[in-house]
Amino acid sequence: MDFENIKVRVDKPYPKIVGANTDPMTVGILKNLTQGRVGELNAVLQYIFQSVVADKTKDEIGEIFEEIGIVEMIHLDMLMHAITDFGGVPRYEDSTGNQYNTGNINYSIKLKDMLNNNIQAEQKAIEHYNEAIKRVKNESLKDLFKRIIEDEQQHIRVFKYILDSVEFLSV
Repeated sequence: MDFENIKVRVDKPYPKIVGANTDPMTVGILKNLTQGRVGELNAVLQYIFQSVVADKTKDEIGEIFEEIGIVEMIHLDMLMHAITDFGGVPRYEDSTGNQYNTGNINYSIKLKDMLNNNIQAEQKAIEHYNEAIKRVKNESLKDLFKRIIEDEQQHIRVFKYILDSVEFLSV
């Protein structure tokens, strides 16, 4: 299977946030998107862990996990900056003050399990972004969420492609 030409992000710029005002509700939403169970921090750590494990199965798959982790890191960076734009402090905690815990990571080492878990996590993340779009008032932040959703949808396509390939190859 051809893993070399896989695109892990949409080739489109991310919108800049404009008109941000201090807004504790928006900060809470952003903290949950960054630090939550399916938040960007968890995705970064999940995919880097998986890149190391998957390298043992097939180098190209490990590289794809790593590249997706880097895209999630870009999302995390933008959202952490948004937290400060809306008057918050970007600590590694959710809106209720619960500090991030690596217990949220799925440590499965079976490639098919990883891929199925990732598809579910990306779908859940998209649900969270869509809910956030309904709740925040700032239009440029909504646009950023929509753009991030496009990357998350691309990640689902990539994971499904790999899953189909893995099933075909019986890896």
